Amino acid sequence: MNTALPAIDALRAQLYARTVKGKHFPDVKPLISHYCSTATLEAILRYEQIWFSNPLLMNDLEELRFGMLTGRERFRSHEGLRNVFSSRQLYDAFRNQLEHCFDGFAREGAFDVYIACFAEHQPDDRDGLLSMWRGYGANGNGACIVFDTSKLNEVQESPLIIGKVEYADRDTRIRWVDGIPDTFCELFAQGQWKDDDLKFAAWVLFERLLVFSLYTKHQGFHEEQEWRLTYMKHRDSHDLLSDMLDYHIGPRGIEPKLKFKIKPLAGATDSSTFIDSLVHNIILGPTASADIHRLSVERMLKNIGRQALISRVVSSTIPFRSH
Repeated sequence: MNTALPAIDALRAQLYARTVKGKHFPDVKPLISHYCSTATLEAILRYEQIWFSNPLLMNDLEELRFGMLTGRERFRSHEGLRNVFSSRQLYDAFRNQLEHCFDGFAREGAFDVYIACFAEHQPDDRDGLLSMWRGYGANGNGACIVFDTSKLNEVQESPLIIGKVEYADRDTRIRWVDGIPDTFCELFAQGQWKDDDLKFAAWVLFERLLVFSLYTKHQGFHEEQEWRLTYMKHRDSHDLLSDMLDYHIGPRGIEPKLKFKIKPLAGATDSSTFIDSLVHNIILGPTASADIHRLSVERMLKNIGRQALISRVVSSTIPFRSH
């Protein structure tokens, strides 16, 4: 839901700014890596595409569910939300709008949320992480594409969000959830609002919880140092990426996908979004590090028109052999 109401836009901006954890893009622009099979490597580079997945079909389903269910419960019992409105009637109207947001997301909205996952990559790392090779890089037989986010510029109002995942235990994350309505109430109390503003204000609070839920995980996943690129269709009011919404039929049946084209797109990505400039290097997995594999990848790059990337191919030296 996009609005033309400056006060609502300011409320949303301030709520995000005061409840975000750590530093995020564009304040920091790290190297980020995507571990994948060699077949996926070829597809990404040949078609200049990265496929985003729906979080309901990812391993992180429980993390999303935790944030949304916990938030709904905490919002319902939050004393500050009751007291910030001048009458019970206004509070009830606001709460009804908030419940409508949750119900709509559970019914339809969650279908059109898509995520691409990356791991923060250290500049001097030419090997990759063994745990990531095992989990996502074809058990060491795949590849790791390292992207340089310093080549990107922020596009205001883009339907894409790039950010770092924050990790904490359950109790800490609940405190983080509580901080969202706490801050919302403080900001809301400073404004002058009309009755018609309530639905927009409720959406601001709901959307902040949604983004929080997509960008926080249990501390047990901390080693991944994950960054995410997220698309939420409700933010795409001009349908900039709607033609990239697609599907894939695989081992789990048919699944929704966002087949994101890596290219400049006014309003969504900036003019420097080209795959040849974004790829920092390509690391071949430790079980695919023999010369014949490297030479084969170099031939592949030549054949698909990616000669500029040949000099950026390196082989992991981790002494690992899968069985």
